[in-house]
Amino acid sequence: MTDTARITDQAAIGAALGRVSSGIFILTTGAGDKATGMLASFIKQVSFHPPMIMAAVRQGRPILTRIRESGAFAVNVCHKQNGKLVAHFAKGFPLDEPAFEGIAHEPAVTGVPVIPEAMAYLDCVLRQEVTAGDHVLFLGEVVAGDVTTDGEPMIRIRKNGFDY
Repeated sequence: MTDTARITDQAAIGAALGRVSSGIFILTTGAGDKATGMLASFIKQVSFHPPMIMAAVRQGRPILTRIRESGAFAVNVCHKQNGKLVAHFAKGFPLDEPAFEGIAHEPAVTGVPVIPEAMAYLDCVLRQEVTAGDHVLFLGEVVAGDVTTDGEPMIRIRKNGFDY
């Protein structure tokens, strides 16, 4: 066994985890005055047939309540020119705070908001919820989606895999 195979130092593990690249997304849910959104990076396709994605949300985030209530969510894929959009959703929103002031949005097939300014969206019906450590994984079946503009997706590499 090599020394590399025995590394269990948390700093080294965190640095290695941080090198797992992720996209930058806006996760949206709810409708009307219950519509909300947050910046997300833990999104992944998990099935071809039916098409399904996973969205991981940290325990305690207010959006958990709205996803569970609505039974649906959308993933809006950000492109490199979406800096203002990303900044708007970066902190997340309390349940009583309007998330879409000044942000163009429209209802998707499920009724949750999608953001035309993003480069693409995936509209999902919630199929399963799984607790995974300090996050909740929402598995959603993609029922609608579209590419709204061409561009290069925004990607993030973290320095430390133990935090955003």
